[in-house]
Amino acid sequence: MHEPLYGTPRPHGPLLGPLSPPLLRSTTAGQPDAETLRALGAGERAGEFYQRLSHTNGRAFESLVAELEGADGAVAFASGMAAMSGALAAHLRAGDRVLLAEEIYGGTSGFALHDLVRFGVTVDRFSALQLDGLRAALARPAKLVVFESPINPTLRVVDVRAVVAMARAAGALTVFDGTFAPPPIQLALELGVDLVVHSATKFFGGHSDVLAGVVAGRHELLAPIEAWRRRTGAVLAPDPAWLLQRSWPTLRLRVEAQQAAALAIAEGLRADVAAGRLRAVSHPWLPDHPDRALARAQMHGGGCVVALELNGGLAGARAVFDRLHRIARAPSLGGIESLATLPAFTTHAALSPAQRAAAGIPDGLLRVAVGLEGADVLLADLRQALAAAT
Repeated sequence: MHEPLYGTPRPHGPLLGPLSPPLLRSTTAGQPDAETLRALGAGERAGEFYQRLSHTNGRAFESLVAELEGADGAVAFASGMAAMSGALAAHLRAGDRVLLAEEIYGGTSGFALHDLVRFGVTVDRFSALQLDGLRAALARPAKLVVFESPINPTLRVVDVRAVVAMARAAGALTVFDGTFAPPPIQLALELGVDLVVHSATKFFGGHSDVLAGVVAGRHELLAPIEAWRRRTGAVLAPDPAWLLQRSWPTLRLRVEAQQAAALAIAEGLRADVAAGRLRAVSHPWLPDHPDRALARAQMHGGGCVVALELNGGLAGARAVFDRLHRIARAPSLGGIESLATLPAFTTHAALSPAQRAAAGIPDGLLRVAVGLEGADVLLADLRQALAAAT
């Protein structure tokens, strides 16, 4: 195998020289001779050559992800969907069959159902919460099994090891969306998945100023993904790669604080459920969560998102949503700002109310991605919104 054109884990040494990484924006680089030009152009070695192939800031970010995930390497893309679509397209061809969880991000479903099928790939669905269906689906050959956990936006937790074992026994690779619970919350590769995909826009960026995606795994699975990225031009640019390097040292601190606040908010809102001001609150670490034992077996914390089901369905959710003061009304998650969104209007807007209900997503669901404002501040904002809406 040629030298990877993506980042791999790097040995640590003493901190010498400038401690803030440099930003290199040059799209091209001069070479010393024809042989160097040939080797770089053929993808036989990494180095500064032409930015679409690879560049210093991108490889540095990829190396950080590879080390964090315990992976051979990582391949960074211009967005989370570029990373997921690249991971799927690079490992599928006409005539292949992919098993796609019903409970997965809407953008992934859209790519599979609108684009993969156009190129002759068969896409079949299964419920990641009912594994007998997956077992039956794997009775026919499948190339990939694609799923996520925790599930957006319901926060149900999938038995990752069980899905991996079934897929592996049937000769299928697993592609896992780890965006909702990145390391240090969950180490997907340790749980056995073959490829883990992240929207680096979320926790890895952490400041709502980066659009990026990344795939991590084994070299033999990453090589075709890097080649796909090179051909399609979906490489992550140096500026966002540099911002991701900037955010990296605070990742663990941010996630630990956000997790603690999310759990405190979820626990506090149980009193509002008991008082009838709220229909339900969900967080994987709550004692009444249906998957609590499973979450504790495969996660290091319950994550940084809280799901609320409001009284009055969609109208009730809209009323509370519109009265929030400190929590921003916006899509996305993982940043230092707390964000609230209505899945019926955002992540699952393409589904009908009946389809959302079948997926366990009531129209009265409000998803809160917890930032760093403090649990007391956020809980007070949610309670004033609940009171104002009644």
